Amino acid sequence: MNMMEVLGGLLISLIVITVAAGYLNSGFSKSKVASLEQDLVTMRMQVQQLFSASSDYSGLDNETAIKAGVVPKSLIKGNNLKTPWGGEINLSTNDANGSFTIELSGIPQDECTQLTRFQTDAWLSVGVNGNTLDSDNTIADIVNSCTTTNTIAYEAR
Repeated sequence: MNMMEVLGGLLISLIVITVAAGYLNSGFSKSKVASLEQDLVTMRMQVQQLFSASSDYSGLDNETAIKAGVVPKSLIKGNNLKTPWGGEINLSTNDANGSFTIELSGIPQDECTQLTRFQTDAWLSVGVNGNTLDSDNTIADIVNSCTTTNTIAYEAR
């Protein structure tokens, strides 16, 4: 074997590894989205159950939710709530609307589109970067609402 054959073999191996890594990364990203979607449903239902005897969600915040055990363990990092991409998760109340909000920050663009479309009919509202989306919004509207790094807010009652 001469040097050119060895370099050619290494180049082909490098290309194969790069393509495989890209597919692997894509698979992990989809897994993170699916896991976060499940965690959102669990958290929404647990919060609703916790406050079912109350007239509103007064007192709901991250600390209360963690102490009450309504946050999936996969989202708890120390004393904070984090997305799989390292962004913040914040729980808050909307007293005027008798609702609560789960806000996710630092969501990458591709995942933003998927997460924004997640169970839109199950939420009171879904907002991206301060823009509330509704059933009249098209996929193009949703895609255009997502930027490089995003904040998604899910409101529930």
